[in-house]
Amino acid sequence: MNARSHASSPALTALLFGPLTRGTGLGPHHVQFGDYVVSLTAPGAPRMPNGIECAARAHQNAGVAIGGGEIVIGGHALGAGPGWDPVPTFTRLPSLPAGPEPMVVVIAGKGPGLTPAGDDLLAGYVAGLVLLHGQRSRASRLAEQAASQTTAFSATLLRHAARGEVPEPVHILLATGDPRPLLGFGHSSGSWWLRGLVSAGYPLEDQLSLVRPVHSAAGVPT
Repeated sequence: MNARSHASSPALTALLFGPLTRGTGLGPHHVQFGDYVVSLTAPGAPRMPNGIECAARAHQNAGVAIGGGEIVIGGHALGAGPGWDPVPTFTRLPSLPAGPEPMVVVIAGKGPGLTPAGDDLLAGYVAGLVLLHGQRSRASRLAEQAASQTTAFSATLLRHAARGEVPEPVHILLATGDPRPLLGFGHSSGSWWLRGLVSAGYPLEDQLSLVRPVHSAAGVPT
């Protein structure tokens, strides 16, 4: 059986089609291999730059494996399926200059959520530097600084963001201008991603007035 799709990002591709690597289940939707976390996204759910779109679920601390074009979860092997490009395709926007860099040492790893709110804001900002301004080295510097201060899952997404590889709702925002799918992404992750993108120069109408209210986390600016 094959997955419905997998992100064709270089980092995931290297794992998925490389030699067999053993890892550990973090919970139903995430498995970890070294310092890299793979997301298992349900068919039809927003796709992720580190994701494999499938119905498989992992148990916490369960043994898993990846390599040779397959991921093995609970003793069941799942083929890679077709690739999905996590780098958005969109008409270049008349973006604003990027705002001041978020204070990584203050907000990385801070706030509520599976990915802390501070990390989501940083990921949006880092992705905006790449996708709106082509500032890859600056984005990579910020992502690596933040990755050293947070969880493996957040670090994985930050490093993807520094390559312009982002969750599917960001693709929709950049292609259509509609922020609603991103605002509905996760419990509050999408709101913080949007704040980061706007801070990096995304020209959202009325700036942050469309962002639903969220509870401020310690050290994370609202």
